[in-house]
Amino acid sequence: MSYSFSLPAGLIVAELNIDAAGVYGTGRAELPVLIVPLRVLLRGPREPGRGIDFRELRSRISPFDGTYIASSSPVAVDILAGTGLELPDRLLHLEIPLDRIRLALLERMRKGGDVKLRLDCELLVDELVEVGDVKQMPNPSVWGLRTHHRLHSQVQVVIPRSTWVERVLPQTGFGQVHILELPAVPIESCAGLKAAFEALQQAQKLEREGYYIEAIGMCRKALEPFFESVEKTNDKGEKIKVPVLKASWELRLGKAAYDWLNTSLIALKGPTNQALHLSSTIFGQLEAQMFLLVTTAVVSYAVKTQPEPS
Repeated sequence: MSYSFSLPAGLIVAELNIDAAGVYGTGRAELPVLIVPLRVLLRGPREPGRGIDFRELRSRISPFDGTYIASSSPVAVDILAGTGLELPDRLLHLEIPLDRIRLALLERMRKGGDVKLRLDCELLVDELVEVGDVKQMPNPSVWGLRTHHRLHSQVQVVIPRSTWVERVLPQTGFGQVHILELPAVPIESCAGLKAAFEALQQAQKLEREGYYIEAIGMCRKALEPFFESVEKTNDKGEKIKVPVLKASWELRLGKAAYDWLNTSLIALKGPTNQALHLSSTIFGQLEAQMFLLVTTAVVSYAVKTQPEPS
């Protein structure tokens, strides 16, 4: 979609297009920068002896709801277009300094989907007029200032989820995972827990691709092989089925370790279960990484101390 900048008299002097899939991140974790490439068409005036000096482009950035979150660095254009001149396909790069707090805000607002931004752009231009007796001058391009203009255009850009998680977040250092070495456990060979291993592998893949809710849901599935249902009586005197760690673990671990592992697994089971059902709870990258870390640690411990099949 093309967005335009017009002089007060109505002449469209600039048009810009954004390739949202070309957006990328740079910088480092302490000072991340979002780069938005712009393809710009610049147009000179119709009247003879007139020119437009395109000086600078600026922008304020907000989500679609209009809440300001950042400003771009000024982009020098420095192009003069004379009468009837049209300059298509000029490439500019809008640099938007961010920080970890603002990136985290955008992560929460996109809710695992696309990033939707509004750019309130301001283009600084000068209207010029040729001065002097151009016939007597070796260089007729001598310009006098006629007036300054601040032209505005509101641009909406939808950055695809795939672009955001592949080209923006990793390059800014946001949400980098620090590797925690766990004891090597041949979990693949444990027939009873192979499903847990495969679910954790899938959870890691989903987290890398930006599907945070789905990744937490797979953590829930990784816990499934550990549970069995037992009948208990609730506060109302009703008989209900409650998931608990399989009793066979207590024989191997002892009661204290069994109670600890049972409590840990149930603590994970509750919130991860929400990710598999319709829920108003919003999970982002941080939550997905934390659940992955804790689930992997608990599963690894469980496998290492796995009781014999009963």
